[in-house]
Amino acid sequence: MSLPKYIINFEELTEDLKNHLLSLIDDNIRINYPEINTNNIQDLLQQLKDLLPSVQYEGLKKKIDTFIYRKIEGIQKVKGILLDIPAIQNDYKEQIKFDKDIYITGLHFNQTGWKKDDRYSLEVNKIKIIDNATTKEIGEHKYFNTFYKVNANTLISFIFHNLSGNSRQTMIDLEYIDGEDSNIPIEPPGIEDIDNEWDIAVVMNWEENTDADIDLHGEIDGKKVWYGNKSYDGFYLNFDYTSHKTNKNPEIISVKGYKNRKLHISIRNFNGVELKEPVTLEIYKYRPYGNKLLKKFNVNLDTNRDLKEIFIMDLNTLKITNLNK
Repeated sequence: MSLPKYIINFEELTEDLKNHLLSLIDDNIRINYPEINTNNIQDLLQQLKDLLPSVQYEGLKKKIDTFIYRKIEGIQKVKGILLDIPAIQNDYKEQIKFDKDIYITGLHFNQTGWKKDDRYSLEVNKIKIIDNATTKEIGEHKYFNTFYKVNANTLISFIFHNLSGNSRQTMIDLEYIDGEDSNIPIEPPGIEDIDNEWDIAVVMNWEENTDADIDLHGEIDGKKVWYGNKSYDGFYLNFDYTSHKTNKNPEIISVKGYKNRKLHISIRNFNGVELKEPVTLEIYKYRPYGNKLLKKFNVNLDTNRDLKEIFIMDLNTLKITNLNK
């Protein structure tokens, strides 16, 4: 009697099992068989991965579905603005704030004394969402196909550019929904959202619902990336956020190349706001079959606004030296 034969159906393997299998192959070849030329090992492993079923795009699909099917619930409202504009060439501005989050859905605009030279703008926190639009003689309505979210106490400015110098009355109806997101969560960005090639990524996160602005700084051979200078060739600050009051997004630095260099990582409590929880830093190595977490730091950061050194990493040997004393 012959032994039974089994055909392994790779489609039934889980993604975790596949990644673990490929990781074991990679680690054992590098450690136990150093004489083997591994220059093209990443390409070979990528070919293996391509032969196996993959769910690498499920996260992206989930985010797309969340965006498409996102619901906004609330009450449709209108905020009216009247500008009495004199016969003087100038910019005339009306500013408003709301005491809770809103979504701008449209803008209705009308006026007396129309002149073709005049323009208008709409700004949210100094970001122009309508920029020098031409006026219409009989009024107009602008629909926002995707509703524009405005956080509570954020300045909204309507600006009429009276280039003609004609006097008139200008009527504006700002249409908005006074409500909140539905309960569908929007996931914060992660290392899978890095849009450049990378070998090493450092992910920093801090506590939710705080005004604390924690900054991530990186340095390689005098090249520094931070919120004031976000990239060099192969060295990037991919994500930077100024608080965690309305989000829980991490800051991320990524590195491609620089194999014989050392990466210095520091953090800073930019606005000196007290934190109740430690800041976390995670260091990842890129692998085509599943990124590997190399080390995690928990850092107690006080209100001191100076740079605090956390670690140095040898980008060739991947040795990490802890500076967080």
